[in-house]
Amino acid sequence: MKRIAIEEHFTTKGYQDHLRSRTAYPRIETMTAGDGTMTERLARSPKSARPITQKLNGRLLNLGPARFAEMDRAGIDMQVVMLAGPGVEDLMDIPNANAQSRDINDELAAACRAHPDRLAGFATLSYGDPKEAAKELQRCVTQLGLKATKINSHVDGEYLDGEKYWPLFEAAESLDVPIYIHPKEPPKALRELLGYPVLGGAMWGFQADVSLHALRLMCGGVFEQFPKLKIILGHLGEGIPFWLWRIDNIWSRSARKYPQRPPGEYFRENFYVTTSGMFGRDAFDCVYRVLGADRILYAVDYPYEIIEEGAAFMDAVDIPEADKAKICHLNAEKLLKL
Repeated sequence: MKRIAIEEHFTTKGYQDHLRSRTAYPRIETMTAGDGTMTERLARSPKSARPITQKLNGRLLNLGPARFAEMDRAGIDMQVVMLAGPGVEDLMDIPNANAQSRDINDELAAACRAHPDRLAGFATLSYGDPKEAAKELQRCVTQLGLKATKINSHVDGEYLDGEKYWPLFEAAESLDVPIYIHPKEPPKALRELLGYPVLGGAMWGFQADVSLHALRLMCGGVFEQFPKLKIILGHLGEGIPFWLWRIDNIWSRSARKYPQRPPGEYFRENFYVTTSGMFGRDAFDCVYRVLGADRILYAVDYPYEIIEEGAAFMDAVDIPEADKAKICHLNAEKLLKL
């Protein structure tokens, strides 16, 4: 069966060189192997973190034969790739962040044109500048052929439910492309509550950050303003499907209906989830029952997760072949117009 994996990562030498030249966060040392150490701690003391390995970095930089060979071994026909963190939104120099995003998008688009049957791409945006980000998204979709955009959740602790960020949502809706909300370490206030560095990343902080962000978009009226906006969440929905009954139940008992509709309606109408980095059958069964096959897309989270493990998980899932085809490739083809 054809497979399209849609939360797969890359980077560019130019962007790494820029991070390497910096003295302030983010720096090259803040690219880690995903052990969950907080970025602020990384910036202050890189030796305290598990740095990105040479092998892992080689995989991120390669958008050619070596990557395709790994894909072939796992039966993956196409990857839809996105920039590995730290993202350009963390560059507080806005003109520089805008320039970095354009360079990254140009390089990614060239790789996709060179290998159209193996690669497609998510645009990188400097969304700390929402109006410029909206313009860049327009360029990426209409001129470069990129399929969507990925944002790394908050901007310096600020979530995107605020109206200043709505030009980005307006652009995505008008272009009919989804926004993938990818995790990053939570804002400082939440990190302080987590208490332990290991909890700041993929063990708990990532999903706490993105699930909160998604619910804030619902409460902030984003989907009333942009009812056709499409949002993708990785990691089987960052825990929201498990909690959805309780979320709606508490909403129904609230005297002040905020958001205007049950959150479950927004989630089923405006959101998609991927299997990235979540290869447990119990979690998948929950999401499959809550959302159905039409809202789930296949992903691995390459190279941070083991590509063969993601493939073996999908092989073992015991669901009708028609639903498996939707998850493995048909939903991605429809959503991303591949």
